[in-house]
Amino acid sequence: MNPHKLLIFLLFVVSTVAKGQSPVDSSKLYLGLDQVLIIVKKTHPIIQQANLQQDFADAEVLIAKGQLDPKIQASYDRKQLKGEEYWDVFNSSLKIPTWFPVDPKIEVKRAQGTQVDGEDYISSSTNYWQVSTGISLPLGQGLFIDERRALIKQSRYFGNLAEAEQNKQVNKLLLTVIKSYWEWYYAYEQFKLIEQSITIAEELYRRTKLDYTYGEVAAIDTIQAKITLQSRLVEYETAKLQLLQNRLGLSVHLWDENAFPLELQENVFPTDVYSFGITPADSSLSKLQNWALENHPEITKLKAKIGQQEIEQRWASEQLKPTMNLSYSSIDAPITSDADFKALEWQDNYKLGLDFSFPIFLRKERGKLQKSKLYVETLEYSILQTRQEINAEIRATFASLKTNQILSNQYQAMANNYQLLLNAVIFDLENGESDLFKLNIQQDKFIESQLKALKAKTDFEKMKATLPQVIGLPELSYEKVYE
Repeated sequence: MNPHKLLIFLLFVVSTVAKGQSPVDSSKLYLGLDQVLIIVKKTHPIIQQANLQQDFADAEVLIAKGQLDPKIQASYDRKQLKGEEYWDVFNSSLKIPTWFPVDPKIEVKRAQGTQVDGEDYISSSTNYWQVSTGISLPLGQGLFIDERRALIKQSRYFGNLAEAEQNKQVNKLLLTVIKSYWEWYYAYEQFKLIEQSITIAEELYRRTKLDYTYGEVAAIDTIQAKITLQSRLVEYETAKLQLLQNRLGLSVHLWDENAFPLELQENVFPTDVYSFGITPADSSLSKLQNWALENHPEITKLKAKIGQQEIEQRWASEQLKPTMNLSYSSIDAPITSDADFKALEWQDNYKLGLDFSFPIFLRKERGKLQKSKLYVETLEYSILQTRQEINAEIRATFASLKTNQILSNQYQAMANNYQLLLNAVIFDLENGESDLFKLNIQQDKFIESQLKALKAKTDFEKMKATLPQVIGLPELSYEKVYE
C-alpha cells in the first residue's frame, strides 16, 4: 500500500473509533432506551403484578365494609309424634348494622303446637304470627368505636400501602432495565472499538510483512505485529461474548402483549440518542430531600401502619370501658287472621334488655393497649431512622451523579487527546520518525482511554436513573416534585 494511502486509512479508522461511528448498515436495527421502557411498562409481568396491588387493597376494603352488610337469618323447627303436633316454629330476622352504634333489627316469628315453650308462645288470635322491631345501643364499650368500625377505618390505609408497594416494585424494575440497557450499550460500543482495532492491526501486520520482504524492517517487527493482531483477536472474542451476555440480560425484561418472552436479535443494537433522566441543579437538592422525607414509599408505608395502629389503639382504649348494651323491641302481631294490619302498640307490647359486664383486673385489655402503644412508638422510631437513611442516600447519590458527570467529560477529553497522540504517531511512522513498537503502545493507550470514557458515560447514565429511584419518585419521574 502506498504510504500516503496507509496514513489516510489509519487516520480514518482511528477517527471513526473515537467518534463511536460505524459504516451505515441497512441490516442493523437500533432500539432506543425510550422504546424499551415503553415495552416494559406495557407488558412486563412485574409491572402487571405491581398493578394488582391496588386490587388487593380494594379487596381488603370490601372485606372490611362487609361488617356493615345487612344479614338475614331464618330457622324452622317442627316436631310431630303419633298424630300430635308438638311444635311448629319458624323464626326469621333482618339485622341492619349501621356506622353509628345503633343496630336495627326486624324479627318475624310463627309458633304453634301443644309443647311450645312459654317464651315462644304466640296467641292463636293472630294466627300464631308475631312481628317485633327494635334496636340495640351500646352505652359503654363500643359507643364511640367498635371492632367493625375500627376494621373499616384501618382498611382505608391499605390503599396507601398498595400504592407505596406498587411504586417500589415498578421503580426497582425500571432501574434494573435502564442499567441493563446501558450495559448492553457499553458492550456494543466496546465490541465496535475492538473490531475496528483489529482492522488497524491486520493492516499493520500486512504492511510489516511487506516491508520485511523488501528488507525495510527486521523480522522481530513482524512478530510484534503478529502478537498485536493475536491480542486484538482475543479481545474481540471476549467482547463478542460480553455483547451476547448483555443482550440476553436485557432480553429477559422484554415481553409481548400475550406474555410471551421476546429476545433481541443479533442485528438489533443500542443507541444513545435517548438519555433517561436529568441532572438536577445543586439548588434542587433540599427540595428533593424534603419531598422524599414525606413521600418516599418506605415512609408512606410506615405512616400507613402508624395510622392503622392508632385506630387499633383507640379500640384498645375503648375496651377499658364496661360493656353495657341496651336493647328495645316493640312486639306486636300486626298480621291478623284476616291478613289485615293494625297499628303497632309501642308502649304495651315490648321487650327491654340491659347487658352488663366488666373484667375486674382488665389485664387483657390493658395489655392490648400497652402493646398497641409500643408498636406505634416502634414505628415512629423506624420513621426517624428511615428518614435519616434516605437523606444520607440521596446526598451520596447526588454527589455520585455530579462526580460521574465531571468524570464523563474529563475521560472523554482525555480520549480525544489520546486520539491526537495516536494520529501523531501514525504520521511519524509514515515519515520514518517512529516505529511499530511505539504505535502499538500508543494504540493500547488509545483503546484504554476510549473504554474508560465509555465506562464513565454509562456510569453517568445509570446514576441519572438511580437518583429518582433513591428519592422514591413514581416511575423515576421528577414530575411529582416540580409539578
